[in-house]
Amino acid sequence: MNKKESSPWNEIPLEDYENHMSHNSVGQLEILNFLTKKYLDKIKPKICLFLGVAGGNGLEHIDNAITQNVIGIDINQDYLNKAKERYIGKITSLELINFDITTNAKVFCKADFIWAGLVLEYTGIDKSLEFSISNLQAGGNLIISIQSNNGVQSVSKSGIESLQKVRSIFQLIDPDTLVSKAIEKGLKLIENEESFFPNGKSLKTFHFKI
Repeated sequence: MNKKESSPWNEIPLEDYENHMSHNSVGQLEILNFLTKKYLDKIKPKICLFLGVAGGNGLEHIDNAITQNVIGIDINQDYLNKAKERYIGKITSLELINFDITTNAKVFCKADFIWAGLVLEYTGIDKSLEFSISNLQAGGNLIISIQSNNGVQSVSKSGIESLQKVRSIFQLIDPDTLVSKAIEKGLKLIENEESFFPNGKSLKTFHFKI
């Protein structure tokens, strides 16, 4: 069994994941959706790459008149199947790829917009940055959102027990380490912001350019 097949993410149904993320005590799905729209509207990208696309939260904000290519990558094929079902008729250029970005920095595109919302906690800073930089065009934008616990436990209790399976691979990302490593690799920090969840945690979002 390879690393991709053995990932605990492949044991979690999409319905469980989305119900957990949208639970009143968590509130992550709504904020990530809002941020996706905000940065798509701001950057108006032609080529988008979504890391950990899951069921496609936020893809409804793609404007086909502006964006020519949309690529979504996820480790779970079932998630991608659902994203395809939801968006294949709405996003004309949609391409969905089953891939583990921690295995290598394979080039799938040269995007001017890469979105990585709550991905680095499971893939690590170094591998995620290496993969992203390999798939960014000159002047491209990398948007990374990471979780800040603010003293609250890492995987929130929503009553959906299957989500506890990812505890073994979850690691909080230190914002200062993320920024310093990104700068070391040639990225420039443009801006950052913080959004708060109902449970006291927050989402820190960083906009980098290469």
